[in-house]
Amino acid sequence: MSELKWWQRPVRMMRHDYVNELERMSNSDLEELARSKKEDWHINCEWVIGTLSTAGLGWQVTFNTDKFVKYEALGDFDFLREYLPYAHKYGIHVLAYMNMHWYSYDFGDAHPDWEQLNAQGTPYGRVQPLYGSGTTLCINSGWREWAFDLIREAMKTGLDGLFLDGPVVFSDCCYCPACQEKFAAQFGASIPQIEDWSNPMWKEFIEFREDSMADFLREARAAMREINPEGVIFLNGGSWRGGWRVARDIEKVSPYEDFNGAEAFYHPADNVSLYFWATTAKHLAAAGKPAVVFSHHTLGPWHYLPLPPIEAKLSVAQTVACGANPWFAIFDYAMDQAPMETLTPIREINGFCEENERYCTAAQSAATVALLYSSQSTKYYVSDIHDLFTETTAATEKDLGVDAGSDQRVADLARRKEMCDCWQRSTYLGWFEVLTREHIPFDVILDGGLTDERLARYETLILGNATCLSDEQVAALARFIERGGNIVAGFEAGQYDEKGNRREVNPLWPYLGIQAIEGAFPPARAEEYLQIEGNHPASSFAAGRYLARPVNALKVRAIDADVPARFLNPTGRVYVPPQGVSDYPAMLCRQTGQARSVYFPCLAAANYAEYRIHDHQRWLAEAVRWAHGRPMPLRAQAPGSVQIELWQQPGRLLVHLVNNTGDMIRPIAETVPIHDVKLWIRGNRPSQVRSAGGTDISWEYTDGEIAITISSLPLYDILVIED
Repeated sequence: MSELKWWQRPVRMMRHDYVNELERMSNSDLEELARSKKEDWHINCEWVIGTLSTAGLGWQVTFNTDKFVKYEALGDFDFLREYLPYAHKYGIHVLAYMNMHWYSYDFGDAHPDWEQLNAQGTPYGRVQPLYGSGTTLCINSGWREWAFDLIREAMKTGLDGLFLDGPVVFSDCCYCPACQEKFAAQFGASIPQIEDWSNPMWKEFIEFREDSMADFLREARAAMREINPEGVIFLNGGSWRGGWRVARDIEKVSPYEDFNGAEAFYHPADNVSLYFWATTAKHLAAAGKPAVVFSHHTLGPWHYLPLPPIEAKLSVAQTVACGANPWFAIFDYAMDQAPMETLTPIREINGFCEENERYCTAAQSAATVALLYSSQSTKYYVSDIHDLFTETTAATEKDLGVDAGSDQRVADLARRKEMCDCWQRSTYLGWFEVLTREHIPFDVILDGGLTDERLARYETLILGNATCLSDEQVAALARFIERGGNIVAGFEAGQYDEKGNRREVNPLWPYLGIQAIEGAFPPARAEEYLQIEGNHPASSFAAGRYLARPVNALKVRAIDADVPARFLNPTGRVYVPPQGVSDYPAMLCRQTGQARSVYFPCLAAANYAEYRIHDHQRWLAEAVRWAHGRPMPLRAQAPGSVQIELWQQPGRLLVHLVNNTGDMIRPIAETVPIHDVKLWIRGNRPSQVRSAGGTDISWEYTDGEIAITISSLPLYDILVIED
């Protein structure tokens, strides 16, 4: 492991923020501060403010320089140079936080040609004030050279690297002269003035924005390495919920940064996924760089209040279990308000991670199932099946009536795009949660992972509704299937090319058993059903059993495929009995040689993400297990709230266990102990099985499986299985 650089090893990051009272640090005992970060908080990397993070003062610096304006309240105190020696003494690598997206109006007034402009030619920040007051600048304007000079000056302090908070290309931006000129030179056309998915130039504009962001980061890294060739740099790259509206594509920026990082700031809400941090961690790790998940140690927007201790611990546990690095921000005044409530949970969970970091160093996933996150589909999918686009609302009973939505057809293309975006996000989240709850080990892969080399690692690939795929990607999928690989797909997977242009013939249909798609059922959120047909091994439901029909469903004709379920004829309204079984399948299963496929002609996973109907969880999971065709590497007898991740190192298998079982509310205030958890892991007879956290376990080896019993599961543990 000695050849690994520090940032390729497990990293525990922290940002200790003084907000608008940076002088508080100048009055601190800096050595004691650094010692506490290392010994109390158990970090080995810290972000220190390089440019101000609030009040639009990103143009003011905290270090001494003749080239930029320094924050006046610091006087002669150099925030970076004075703290760095103490941090390095305690083995803490220091990165500067550089605010590159929020600038005051007076700074914008001084540089009017730097501001991002919307299609009307108005500065974005004047119409949508950032954080209530402030503007933002354009990465293609003269500001970029100012930013690169700032990076060089910051690195001269002796920093180990930089985190760039921004820049951000905001929605409906940018139409500044620099962007107009650059776009015209590249495409020979003007930037489209409106969102128009039928216009090829609009799609080029989407790519142009993302490419501009990647180009900015490439040059920013070059500027940094002029001063420190070993420096690291990364930005807030956007999570899986981001996307085209803010020009964030992790695959485009990843080649030019050393970490892939994104925010996962918890905000109290009804619809927060139980695996909130895990979804971000796996998405970031899929891009092939060390990943960092940012979690505020605050109760959402109440920055003077810390998260409940359990939520704080889970933010780290889920992140590390999914192969990413944790980061958390604390505000200095939070330590004034509740010092031990703020410190204790992080000290405990980070201490565990530090003590056991050898088990996370250069570990490789042991999953044999992959879930595709297709940013191409997120960006360009606009279905051309008109029957799908009606306004529906969740069916609710009110005043002795039921609102099941309207049948109003959506004609506006931008609104249709919003609906397709929602379907894509929900489908991905639904599959993520089903696989996690059903203890099916899986990795996330991105569009760039649809290659022979990457797919060779997996036995089963879940495409979901990956609608927009290139010819090269489809060819790689075909070779994967021909080698005996299994796929699970749904709805319009493969129907469009990588830019969202409809194919005359869907090349995936022969592998999925589809002859034709004849249209769609009317979207409905109530009183529509599908029926299980018989005893097919892909489903254990009894013949004749009804399941709720997903809102969106297609009318498909099958060929050379088994049909384990069919849609019922539409009822059209609530309190109407089922109208009999239709001719249209609700599920297709096909086997050719060793390869198996399952196709869902509906957005079943999206429905699960919205309603969490357990029948759908079971239906989807059983389909994956059948498609896999052989025993999974893991079986578990544990609630779905127990997250299980499999990793391996030479000579050992590692099982990360996160007990997310809470008190039935979010934020979680109390962990419910889980007793007598049983795991069956396929493999050779081990020499030893132990708990890294000292949990009481027992094990035995029978018929190619390691059977492990955990008497009482803590919040987080790692089982170490030695060959």
